[in-house]
Amino acid sequence: MEAFTAAVALWAKRQAVGWLSRHWPKLVAGVIVLASGGVFLGVTAAGLIASSGQVAAASNACTALGYTVDQAAYQPAPLNQAPAIPTGGAVPGFGPNDGDKVANARAIVAAGQSAGVGRRGLIVAIATSLQESGLQNLNHGDRDSLGLFQQRPSQGWGTPQQVQDPTYAALSFFGGRTSPHFNAATGKASPGGLLDVAGWETMPITAAAQAVQRSAFPGDYAKHEARATIIVDALAGGATPPLPTPAAGSSVRPAAPAAQPAALTAADYRAEGVDIASFCSANFQLASTTTSSAASLGSDRVIPAAAWTAPLQSAVTSPFGMRFHPIYHQWRLHAGTDFHAVVGTPIVAPTVGVVESVTWDSGGGLMVMLKHAGGVETLHLHLSKALVKPGDTVQGGQVIALSGDSGVGTGAHYHFEIHVNGEPVDPEPFMLQHGVNLRAWS
Repeated sequence: MEAFTAAVALWAKRQAVGWLSRHWPKLVAGVIVLASGGVFLGVTAAGLIASSGQVAAASNACTALGYTVDQAAYQPAPLNQAPAIPTGGAVPGFGPNDGDKVANARAIVAAGQSAGVGRRGLIVAIATSLQESGLQNLNHGDRDSLGLFQQRPSQGWGTPQQVQDPTYAALSFFGGRTSPHFNAATGKASPGGLLDVAGWETMPITAAAQAVQRSAFPGDYAKHEARATIIVDALAGGATPPLPTPAAGSSVRPAAPAAQPAALTAADYRAEGVDIASFCSANFQLASTTTSSAASLGSDRVIPAAAWTAPLQSAVTSPFGMRFHPIYHQWRLHAGTDFHAVVGTPIVAPTVGVVESVTWDSGGGLMVMLKHAGGVETLHLHLSKALVKPGDTVQGGQVIALSGDSGVGTGAHYHFEIHVNGEPVDPEPFMLQHGVNLRAWS
C-alpha cells in the first residue's frame, strides 16, 4: 500500500509539473496582460518548491538573500530523512513484489559493467534511477520525460521506444564509448553521460548525478545512496555493509545514516531555472526596507565599464559548434551557447554597449543585439520581452531582457552569441579571456 501511495504521489507530481511546463508561456502571457506577472511567478515558484518538499531548503536560500524567515515554521531538513530500505525480496534492497524493479536494476548494473564505470558509477546510476523513477520504467513524466532516468526524446536522448528500453537508457546515462550517442569525432557522447563528466569519480553523488540529469533539486539524489549501495553490492557481487536489524515483524529495514546534503544556495536554484527570487518575495519580507534591490536575483548588478559579466548565471545546455539540429534534423553550426532558463529569467548586458537592434527572427525569436567596443557584438535570442530599445546605452550587468521560448527550439532557454568583426566566435573561450567562466554554474 505504501508503495502504491508513493507511486500515485509521484505520478500526480509529474503530471502537475508537466502541465505547468506545457502551459507556462500561455500563463505568463495572460499574467502580463493582467499586470501581475511578479505575483504569479512567486506563486508558481512557491508551488513547485512546496510540491518537491524543498520549502526548508528554499527558505535557507531566502535567508541568505536578506529575507526574514519564520524559523518556527521553516527548519532545515533532518539528517535522517533518507527513505527506508525495503526488505523481504529475493534481492537485498527490494521488497517481495519488486520483481520488475530488480530486473531494471540488473539491466543498469549490466550496462554499467559493460561501460566500465566500476562500483561507484553503478551506485550513482542506481541512486539516480531511484530518485527519477523509483526504478520503474515509466511511460510518463515531466514534459516528454520517460523511462528509468526520465530522459527526454526532445533533448536528443533517443526515441520514446529507445529511452524506455532499460539497457539503452542505462548506456545513455553512463555515456562514453558504449553510449548509443557516442561521437567518435569528439570522443564523447552527446547528450553526455557520466563518463563524459570530468572527475565524476571523486564527486559527491549529488554532483555526479546532477552533471548528467540537470535536476532542479540535486540534493535529492543523496538520500538514495545507502539503498543504491546495497542493491549494487547484491547484484554486482560486492560486500553489502551491515545495517541495523529491523524490529520484529517489520518488513522495512532502516536506512543507513546518510550524509547531510550540501545546502542549496540561491545560485543553485537559479542555475536550474527556479525563480527563487520570486518565491522569496512572495513568502517573506526583506530584513530591511533599505536593502538594495541588488540583493534580489534578477535586478541590475552593474559592473565597471571595462569589465565583463555572464549574461545569465545558469547551466550550459548546448555549446558553440557543429551539431545535429533537434528541429531541422540536419548538421549545422550552432553559432552560440545555450543556457537553461525558464520563461521570464532576467538577462543582463555582458559589458557596456549600445543597443543596435531589437528584432524578431523566425529561428531566434525575439532578439536583442548589442554593439560593444573593438568590433564586438553580442546577440541575445529566444527572449520573451525586451527591456531596451535601439540606441539605448547599457551598462555591464544591466537587465536588458527576459528569457523565453520564442522562435525555433525544443523548449524555453537562452541563446547567447558573440560576433567579432561580423563573424560568430565561441562565447566560452572569448568570455574566459575577459575573466568570465560561463561553465561556473554548470
